[in-house]
Amino acid sequence: MKTIITASLAVVALGLLTGCATGSHKVTGIIGPPVSPDRVMIYDTMPSNARIIGNVSGHSFGGLTYANAHNLALAKAKREAGALGANGLIVANVADIALDGARVRGDAVLVSP
Repeated sequence: MKTIITASLAVVALGLLTGCATGSHKVTGIIGPPVSPDRVMIYDTMPSNARIIGNVSGHSFGGLTYANAHNLALAKAKREAGALGANGLIVANVADIALDGARVRGDAVLVSP
């Protein structure tokens, strides 16, 4: 019985530390082959040599701090952008919501060299 309680507590603690993130996207342009989220750059304004592929969002329900929740939501938005073939993300809105984590919204863009 003690082993079951210990294992249950470990699962709950892991959930609190890692959080849970979801994302979504809406295609508004021509998508391309997937891009690794590590290669998706963050922008605050539209680069002159970029075109919008779609709108993306990331939502994190967990993490121990707002900063952790924000980072998880941003990572999810980058994964959504990369899945559309974008190599850039123009962040339009970041919200830290009490008891609901963090939300990041923006435009997935393809920046030409």
